[in-house]
Amino acid sequence: MKNKKIFITDNEWFETGALKNPLSTLDCELEEYYPELFSVNYDTKLLATSPPTKNEEDFYMYNGYREQYGTYDLSALDDRIQETGAKNILLNGFTQELFEYIVPLIKDTVEIIYFFKCPKIANLSVLSQFSNLKCVHIFYNNSLTELWDMKDNTKLKVISFTHITKLSSIEELKHSFVKYVHIDSADNYGRTKPALFEVPELEEMPHIRYLSINFTRCKIKKSR
Repeated sequence: MKNKKIFITDNEWFETGALKNPLSTLDCELEEYYPELFSVNYDTKLLATSPPTKNEEDFYMYNGYREQYGTYDLSALDDRIQETGAKNILLNGFTQELFEYIVPLIKDTVEIIYFFKCPKIANLSVLSQFSNLKCVHIFYNNSLTELWDMKDNTKLKVISFTHITKLSSIEELKHSFVKYVHIDSADNYGRTKPALFEVPELEEMPHIRYLSINFTRCKIKKSR
C-alpha cells in the first residue's frame, strides 16, 4: 500500500492536545442511557495527517508536532495496535484505504470505535465483521451514504453520528440489535442539512429504545 500520510501513534502527543479525552457526541442523552459509551477511555488513538505545506512551515507559530511525533512508516499502526490490544479505538484523519488496512488487526477486539474527522471514509460494510462491536461514534463525515449490514453485530448497542450529511438510507436498523440511535447533521453553528433518507417507523426497529434524528425538516426524538 502506497502511503503519503504521516502517522502519530504516540500517546504522549495525544495527552497534550484536544484528543486527550475527546467528546464522543454532543448528544448528552447518551450519558443517561449508556454513560460508559459517552465518556470513553480510548486505549488506542491513531492520527493520519498530511505532511506540512511550505506555508505552514513558514508560519511564525508553526507547530512541528509531525516532525517530533510522526512517521511515514505504516508498520507504526500495526505496532501500536498490537501493543494496546485495541479495545476502544479512536481514528482521526483516516482514509477508506487506511481504515481497511487496519481492519484485520482490530475486528476481533474492538468494542468502541470513534471515527473523528474521517470524511473520506465512505463505506463501513467491513464493520459487519466486528464480532464484539458495542458502539460506533462518528464526528464529521460528508461521504458516508449508508449504514452496513448489522445483523451479525449482536452486541451493538449504540450508533451516535454527529455532523453527518450524506446518509441516504438507514433501513439496516430494521435488522439490527441497536438500542440507541443518534444521527445529527448539525455543524458547529447548529446549521442542519435536509435528510436524504426515510425514517422507518419505530415498530419496524424492535430493539431501539431511543431514536434521535436532527436534519432540516426532519427532527425526531422518541424513546420507549
